[in-house]
Amino acid sequence: MANKQIVEQEIARIEERSTKRQIEAAKLLTEALSGDLRAKVMLQEGISSSDIPTVLEPAINVIFLAQYAAEQNVWNQIADEHLADNFGVIRFGDFQVDPSALTGGTGEEFIEGGLPSVGEYEEYPAVPFTTTQLDKDFEGKHGVRARMSWESLRRIGNFDMIGQMTSKFAQYAARQEDLALAKLFVTSAGAIGSGFSGKGLTGNPALSLDALETAMASSREDKVGGNRVIANNYKLVYGTSLAMTVREMFATTQIRRTVDGDERLINPSLYTSPFNPIEFNALDTVSGGQTDAWWFVIPDLNTRPYFWEVFLSGARTPLISVKDNGHFSLGGGEVPVRDGSFNEDDVQTRVRHVVQAYNITQDGLRYSDGSGS
Repeated sequence: MANKQIVEQEIARIEERSTKRQIEAAKLLTEALSGDLRAKVMLQEGISSSDIPTVLEPAINVIFLAQYAAEQNVWNQIADEHLADNFGVIRFGDFQVDPSALTGGTGEEFIEGGLPSVGEYEEYPAVPFTTTQLDKDFEGKHGVRARMSWESLRRIGNFDMIGQMTSKFAQYAARQEDLALAKLFVTSAGAIGSGFSGKGLTGNPALSLDALETAMASSREDKVGGNRVIANNYKLVYGTSLAMTVREMFATTQIRRTVDGDERLINPSLYTSPFNPIEFNALDTVSGGQTDAWWFVIPDLNTRPYFWEVFLSGARTPLISVKDNGHFSLGGGEVPVRDGSFNEDDVQTRVRHVVQAYNITQDGLRYSDGSGS
């Protein structure tokens, strides 16, 4: 799910900023959406007010954020969250020691990835180091607007559209977070995404117990600073088409295998226990079902992030807003919002969400397209 604590904090800030009139309007809107006819009539009378965007917008955002928080998300099981201070370049620096200048002290052999020995009164050896800086351009603004004509507002005559509109916008905002990450796994053309480029398993085995063993062994061949990428646990990410295959694999209690002519019973948890299965439906959405047999393995490590889901600081949660019409009648006074805008005779509502996903490192990642070739 979306981060409920963040959403609750944002709702609390909205409520703190709300005026008495906005709070009263929010109560009426809540009652109207629950089917209270009296509240609907009172709200219909109030909606002719020219400042309705200001009056109702806090209430609409509270409803919207509550629905957004209730949406099921998958990205937060795979990626780490990061807040960017602003649009533009974001940086990740990776510190690496160059061990080529180090030698063993006091006669002790130096092993890359550790520390050299230092004898009594000996000077500590100086080591050169480098930093790998990954620069990413953060321009992750997304959004959509809904236009409702003056005629449709006249015909509808109720506020069901507000509930439907906020519900749909909440779904779009939450799904965008998953889609942003899924595009690093697969592309719309059915190819591998940039996050796993060059990390395919030899032979592209179909998902099976043996394939999991192969993936884990292959993942451990990668090295960082001279040390193999060793994880006790791994994330197994796959699309909806493989869901039943994964369930069967993880539900199996015994398998029979012949070893040197002898038949043996083996507990499949020997292969499955290190893996946390994560069904990622957004993979199917991005690739249009072209990657049904694909599966991905990610070491579950805290030392370095594999993926970042980046949000904009100060705009962590999506925002829904109503456009003011901003025009006047010849008889004097502003034209009510419900009577539409000056140019198009409509009322517009918009959702904005700033989010983008990035791959930070690839060491230990593996994937297979399941083709067996």
